[in-house]
Amino acid sequence: MSLSHLLYVSDAVQAMDDAALEALIAPCRNKNHRLGVTGVLFYSAGHFIQLLEGERSVVRSLFDTIRKDPRHRDVQLLLLRTIPQRVFADWSMGVLNMDQCSDLDREALDEIVRLAEWGGVSDEPTPLSLKLLSRFCMMLPRQQPRQTPTSS
Repeated sequence: MSLSHLLYVSDAVQAMDDAALEALIAPCRNKNHRLGVTGVLFYSAGHFIQLLEGERSVVRSLFDTIRKDPRHRDVQLLLLRTIPQRVFADWSMGVLNMDQCSDLDREALDEIVRLAEWGGVSDEPTPLSLKLLSRFCMMLPRQQPRQTPTSS
């Protein structure tokens, strides 16, 4: 199995508050758990930034589905690379509304995205942008841990 990171950005077609984000992400958590996908979704001022991690063909297929989702447009793949281990192993999909964070946190995330755009093709095993994203996430309030779907 070849683990990969896939990082993309997109523009939301409408503003999202916490309730809308939770409604968006709730069904994704169970699906991601079934697919063995982990990661994090950020929403900031009308933009999505999402990092998916899992088996390469699975995250590619999931990304193809995401690109067709009518809730966003201008989907841009920033990074797709093989990784030795997961960064977000405990999160079936963490979500953070950056509109609720400080300007400094939003600026830091914007800079991380710029680094990903610049360094997405480097040969470094873990690009600086992903190292920063991981550390950035650890400083934020803890999000929903990876959830196991309940049996009925």
